[in-house]
Amino acid sequence: MFQSQVVVLIAGLFALQMAIVCAVLRRSAGMERSGLTSWALGDLVVTLAVMLLAAHAYRPEWPLTALPELVLTAGLSMMVYGTRHFVGKPGRGMVLAALNVPGFAALALHAGREMAGTMSGTLPPPASVPGSSSAVAGLTLAAFLIQILLLLEMMRVTVPRLPAKRGTGRLAVLSLILVALACTLMAGAQAWLPVLALVDGHRLPSIAERNSVTVWFVFGVVGMSVSFALMAHDRLRRIIERRARHDDLTDVLSRGAFWEELELACKQSERQRAPFTVAFIDLDHFKAINDLYGHLAGDSVLRHFAGLLRKAAPAHAVPGRLGGEEFAIVMPETTLETGRAIGLRLSALVRSTPCPSEPDAIAYTVSIGMAERQSGEDADAVMRRADRALYDAKQMGRNCVSSRDTAEAVGMPRRPRVREREEP
Repeated sequence: MFQSQVVVLIAGLFALQMAIVCAVLRRSAGMERSGLTSWALGDLVVTLAVMLLAAHAYRPEWPLTALPELVLTAGLSMMVYGTRHFVGKPGRGMVLAALNVPGFAALALHAGREMAGTMSGTLPPPASVPGSSSAVAGLTLAAFLIQILLLLEMMRVTVPRLPAKRGTGRLAVLSLILVALACTLMAGAQAWLPVLALVDGHRLPSIAERNSVTVWFVFGVVGMSVSFALMAHDRLRRIIERRARHDDLTDVLSRGAFWEELELACKQSERQRAPFTVAFIDLDHFKAINDLYGHLAGDSVLRHFAGLLRKAAPAHAVPGRLGGEEFAIVMPETTLETGRAIGLRLSALVRSTPCPSEPDAIAYTVSIGMAERQSGEDADAVMRRADRALYDAKQMGRNCVSSRDTAEAVGMPRRPRVREREEP
């Protein structure tokens, strides 16, 4: 008895630690609506349930029978609420409250009636009343059945996320599902004998002592907390990685991340002998926009152009911001002719879609230099040719697309200089 209660208390300490872990993860930026608050509260409630289990073992005369199971069910409800928020579903707090409040109300009413009867001398101690033990056993059975429903709901909302995860994220989701399944089986094992008694028409057996299944169930709940914390950590890691790789203002790749993608595209192109094209883009007279409209308006123009860039770029393209008003696109498996058509479409889209602003929209244009990677070229070489093509576009008066390398020797075949006609 003593050893089993020590093990239960150890599980309670683990639950308390997981509450602290969830609270710390909750304080991280981007984790405000991740369900971690509900899981932290659920772990605290599980710790309370463990303390009640230990107290009832040391003081059986206290009216605590069925209360630890009901408190444990409340903790599971909070965890389910947090899991639903984590996967982007409404928490359904009213439904979860409806599963818990009646049990606590019935237990409080029963305990008050029994204590009042005992103090007045009209009833013997609760433990000696058959109806009292049956009522408590019924509440305990209800708690087991609700726990099964809660665990099934947790698995139901978590399983669809398994195919979308990779690496540690998938392992965390899988571990949560497996531990929840094990807890479901343990709750079912505890409810099996009482259900059989009801089916046979017998009185529900009283719970004089918790068996080892209860201990393992508490450890299972703590294990689910560990799995959920791993899921939250994986989400936090992805948020941090995205912020490190993306430009805060425009939400396209930052210069370093873009260059990594460009080098990767060069290696893949060399290995597969497939073409790819780079577009180097510069917003025309951007300093004048800042001077005339202000830097906040200039930031709005950059965000507006980044949106148009994502809209015009192919699905497999990789857009990035190289700094200031300079952007670029890597277009794998794209020839120069196809890339030029995409550049012309982007130029026309920018020209026909001014940036919304007060009091008037801000019209602006872009110059684009195109270069198709040649065999043996690395990232620096292809970007230098795209930069020279961009310089040629500016020399032609800006607001156009050029694929001419200004460093080509005289007499060498030149790439065509293309300029979009101005609309009347």
